[in-house]
Amino acid sequence: MFGRRTLLAAAATLALAIPVAGITTGAQAQQPPVRIALIGPMSGTGAFEGQLGLEGAQAMAAVINAKGGVAGGRKIELLTYDDKGSPEDGVSAAKRAMEQDNVDMIIGGWFSAVALSMKEVTRDKIITVMTSSQHPKVTEEGHKYLFRLNATSAMMSEFYSKAICDRIKPKSIAFMNVNDDWGRLELENYTKLLTACGIEVKGHEFYNRTDTDFTTALTKLKSLNADAIYVAAINTSQGATIYRQIKQTGYRGKVIASAGNMNPKLVELSGNSLEQVYSASPFTADGSAPSLKPWLAEYSKDYKNDPSFIAALGAQAVQVLAFGIDAAGGDPRAYDKIAAALKSQTVPTVMGELHFSDKGQASQAIHLVQVQKKQIVSVRD
Repeated sequence: MFGRRTLLAAAATLALAIPVAGITTGAQAQQPPVRIALIGPMSGTGAFEGQLGLEGAQAMAAVINAKGGVAGGRKIELLTYDDKGSPEDGVSAAKRAMEQDNVDMIIGGWFSAVALSMKEVTRDKIITVMTSSQHPKVTEEGHKYLFRLNATSAMMSEFYSKAICDRIKPKSIAFMNVNDDWGRLELENYTKLLTACGIEVKGHEFYNRTDTDFTTALTKLKSLNADAIYVAAINTSQGATIYRQIKQTGYRGKVIASAGNMNPKLVELSGNSLEQVYSASPFTADGSAPSLKPWLAEYSKDYKNDPSFIAALGAQAVQVLAFGIDAAGGDPRAYDKIAAALKSQTVPTVMGELHFSDKGQASQAIHLVQVQKKQIVSVRD
């Protein structure tokens, strides 16, 4: 399923990391690969998201390697580490990648809790690209080698709250949020923004990342008789269960999905529960970025899953690192030059042009999307 894997020389290293995307022979062997650690939730409740991110990164590495790689012929080699969606395991994986496996760069930060812990281990030591995490503290301190692709929760909520106020227009709303830093921040942001446009917030319920049944909390929310329920779910398996159980409670109001978490598998697993439900995402499969079509073709050839925002983030992370290496003259360890190049230049990616702030926070377009006939489509004005 993973394809294009390169075996590492030592069996001990094999037990720690799984390299992929390219086999070097002949003249290519004279140039060592650029070794990138991909740290993500390969097991646990976020395993599906980890798999999507890995697939997206692998497909983009294959596209870049087929065109000659980076730095005048060096192939990209991805080494995979499982953070299990746990901050402790994320820290352990980052240390192992840097200290034992001597990787050149790191991709990680699929969950905010992991990103917040992992960034302190990688701080000022190695170029690190955080992916789907939204908590603002990931980048607000401005670690010089740290970059984040996804919009912060504040950036997402500013865009999405306007759509909720102007297009969805519920008179009242209740919240179902995961009980972590991101989920609590989501509740705070949207309570303030939606109240400002006249929407009454009737209440909220929290759930834990390990929960599998949400009936009690959803029954309480239903009893509030809010016009809409906003669901802040960070992984596909829990999200699908929540959406199905909302319908099972007999709730007849509007359901609003949190920004950045809609994907084809979630739609599939939720059955009819997501029909007409809105979300927001920087990724749309009908985008116009020049690198999107080659990546989509490679992804569809190699994997059974449909392309998604999380997969596109994996691809985008590889593109950002490849761009930085080439822009800095070809040395993947020239971290100061790479960081300066990424913060001063426009980076072309599968989701369009990317611009990084001085603190490493990306800005890119966000789109309103809706599930229509079990397909995620862009909502155009």
